[in-house]
Amino acid sequence: MASYTKYLGKINMGNTHITGDIQHINKPADIVFELFSDFSRFQDKIPEDKKGQVTLTKDTIIAQAQGMQMGVQVTERQAPSLIVMQQYGTTPFAFTLNLHLTPAGEGCDLQLELDAELNMMIKMMLGGKLKDFVNQFSEQLAKGLNQ
Repeated sequence: MASYTKYLGKINMGNTHITGDIQHINKPADIVFELFSDFSRFQDKIPEDKKGQVTLTKDTIIAQAQGMQMGVQVTERQAPSLIVMQQYGTTPFAFTLNLHLTPAGEGCDLQLELDAELNMMIKMMLGGKLKDFVNQFSEQLAKGLNQ
């Protein structure tokens, strides 16, 4: 029975592709790329009350939230236009998050692209919330970078 359930789980998995809205950054692509090429640079940006819940290295971010561990790991860098990240730690589903940077005038455009392997139940529960999350995350990144 266990192998049958495992088999059904694989059948029900499907790729969900989300392309976030483009956000303009008032800094050149190479500067933004350099910033995101080493996550440990964000250590001083973590609020004091969250520092015990977030672990940063050059290539990884792991956060504890609601008893779960979520994280990303950089798996590819193509300077200055692309950083590819994948799930890291005990995430509930497999995903790839691409950060695209395109030169635009004196600054650059930032766009996130998410590919997630979701089973039908998770896909139904999360639905459009993933698109909202990607867009809100992009907006927050742009807001922080444009200060």
